[in-house]
Amino acid sequence: MTSRDLLRRLAKSLAPVQPRRALVMAGRHLSDRAITRVATALGGLEQGHWLAGLRRETPNLPDRFALFDEAMGRLTGSRPLYLEFGVYRGRTLRYWTAHVRLPDARFVGFDSFEGLPEDWQPDAQRGSFAVGEPPQIDDPRVSFEVGWFDKTLPGWQPPQHDQLVVNIDCDLYSSTRCVLEWLTPHLEPGTLVYFDDLFNRDHQWRALTEWLADGGAAAQPVAMARWGHHMLFQIGQDRPSVPGAPATSTGPSS
Repeated sequence: MTSRDLLRRLAKSLAPVQPRRALVMAGRHLSDRAITRVATALGGLEQGHWLAGLRRETPNLPDRFALFDEAMGRLTGSRPLYLEFGVYRGRTLRYWTAHVRLPDARFVGFDSFEGLPEDWQPDAQRGSFAVGEPPQIDDPRVSFEVGWFDKTLPGWQPPQHDQLVVNIDCDLYSSTRCVLEWLTPHLEPGTLVYFDDLFNRDHQWRALTEWLADGGAAAQPVAMARWGHHMLFQIGQDRPSVPGAPATSTGPSS
């Protein structure tokens, strides 16, 4: 074996190592915030790859309120039930009550109002978003379930309704997963499910991908805002397209 052959073999053996070494060395100098940004970028790439596999367009709307308008346009009954997980100061809940004037509609907000039960990201640690009590909303159609989801949901039964709308704005993987596990048996064709914070790969995006992989719901993305930061799904009759699975010739319809 010549010296050139030895060098080629050495270069080949080191090729997979050098990029990882560079990443490890760079990671030593990155802050928690920078690592979060890298994870967010990777999540965006994964989301784009998944969307491409759907083989049809998911329209990108200007903001989440445009997504809410899209959801309202898909209401077909007279007794919708709107559930909001993560109320905070009630801005989105007020938007829904102001724009859905059906007298038999019901709006239920779920929140502990004690803030996040665990760290979410560098600028949102445990206890963030604590406000102490539900917002004041003068609408008799509105009620609140105060407490942690894993305590309030098991014994809660939805009131009668002809269409379910769910707003998942609870940030954390654990909270989102808890909501989705409770929600799955209550899903019917036409149910609308909105995710507010899919930008975070380790939290809502992870919970969503696991939910779809479980095959428990035929969730079809119908629109998004801020290029996937927010996304609206509707429950249909077909099997969902699972992020990370091989693309097929068909996918959820929009």
